[in-house]
Amino acid sequence: MSGKVGIVMPYFNDKDLLVKSVIGVLSQTYTNWELFLVDDGSAPGLRAKDILPKSISSKVRIIEKRNGGVSSARNTALDIIREEKKYDYIAYCDADDIWDENYLEQQLVVLHSEPNIDIVYSTFHLQMADGGPAFPYGITYYDEYPGLEFLLKSNFIYISSIVHRPKCLEVGNFDSNLNSIEDWDMWCRMAEAGYKFKRNKKTGITYTCKPNGMGSKSNASIFTAFYKKHGLFNNTNTQTAVPA
Repeated sequence: MSGKVGIVMPYFNDKDLLVKSVIGVLSQTYTNWELFLVDDGSAPGLRAKDILPKSISSKVRIIEKRNGGVSSARNTALDIIREEKKYDYIAYCDADDIWDENYLEQQLVVLHSEPNIDIVYSTFHLQMADGGPAFPYGITYYDEYPGLEFLLKSNFIYISSIVHRPKCLEVGNFDSNLNSIEDWDMWCRMAEAGYKFKRNKKTGITYTCKPNGMGSKSNASIFTAFYKKHGLFNNTNTQTAVPA
């Protein structure tokens, strides 16, 4: 099994969780990767370069930019990945989530063995920022990927659990105008373009739930914009996105 993975990690001011997330990437059993850690204008003393040791792996590339939001940070990394044209897969790990140590290895097993699959997403475990237990709320569970019809109704795919082939970016970057549901919009655009999804039950991530996360900032105008993009403006049978 081979292929280089470009990992996209946006970061802003949350130093304690950042260290745990980066350690999770460094601990992967699959080692052919490069991490694009995009610091989205963190405050002095909380910047990624201030938090992580200077001796950190050369595979961790810290990129600093002015604050523009999580989509802007992810898109900065994606633009570099496109330009360099040396990555066979693209993965996402937000700076408050933690991968299982076999995460990349098991995700690539699927993509190597099933060339018809373009996007693989994993199982997840939920915890609060303090490490305490958390439970899914408003998240529909599907044992297998159920198809676009159901994805348009609710976001059941965590961004830190997804790996896809570079060709999927033909749909474009994350839409920064959608604020908290930009990942949901991206997966729907990929599905609408015909890219094939699969759920991988053999690995997972630990997803950190925060009361003041981006999902808590969603509002009617954000969802209206999403529904219009996907032809659902008059569809009242929709649910909310997974909070970030």
